[in-house]
Amino acid sequence: MTARESHDFHDDDAPEPLPTSDLLIRAVECWRGEEMSVGNLIDSLGDRAFSIIFLLLVLPIAVPGPPGLPVVFGIPLLFVTAQLWLGRPKPWLPDIIKRRRFSRSALLKMLLRARPKLAKLESVCRPRLEKLSDRRGERWIGAFFFLCTLFLVNPIPVPFSHLPLAFALVILALGFVERDGVVIIVGTIASLIGVVINISLVGSAVMLGAKLFHSV
Repeated sequence: MTARESHDFHDDDAPEPLPTSDLLIRAVECWRGEEMSVGNLIDSLGDRAFSIIFLLLVLPIAVPGPPGLPVVFGIPLLFVTAQLWLGRPKPWLPDIIKRRRFSRSALLKMLLRARPKLAKLESVCRPRLEKLSDRRGERWIGAFFFLCTLFLVNPIPVPFSHLPLAFALVILALGFVERDGVVIIVGTIASLIGVVINISLVGSAVMLGAKLFHSV
């Protein structure tokens, strides 16, 4: 066998890299026990980049689920995005946040529901415009993600008002994971639209509440 043939043989036998969505699902599936903590979830990724942790924390918020999920996952997301913004090499969370617990089976169910849409996005991602995801670009992404996350954990939550913004942030996070500048730009524009929708819905709810209060 020639060196060329040997090289081709090994290339053909090399396993396909695991899609990001499957990686996240596998991390949750492999956990023993009905409950997980935020710390368990992040630690299960090992030494993964900020980008995968972003995606891991925002995915549960982007799927309709029990009330309170935007806060459970949004607060850790604020800490992690702020650290990327400030240029920390690795994410860190205080123990009080790492200890927050949730149902593993509920999270797994939501990730499985999100996988078909996420797989479609993954199929179009490829490294492009990589300047947007280099070290300097990462800090801008961290700053933008932090500001958008503030709207996900707003003190006047309106049911499902966070979903458009959360799904847009999933697109942005996936573009960040795959180093795809085009998807990052699409996710950024979609996130701005999501912020406008969030503000409109929350503002309408506040105005309606004020009218009902004054009419009593």
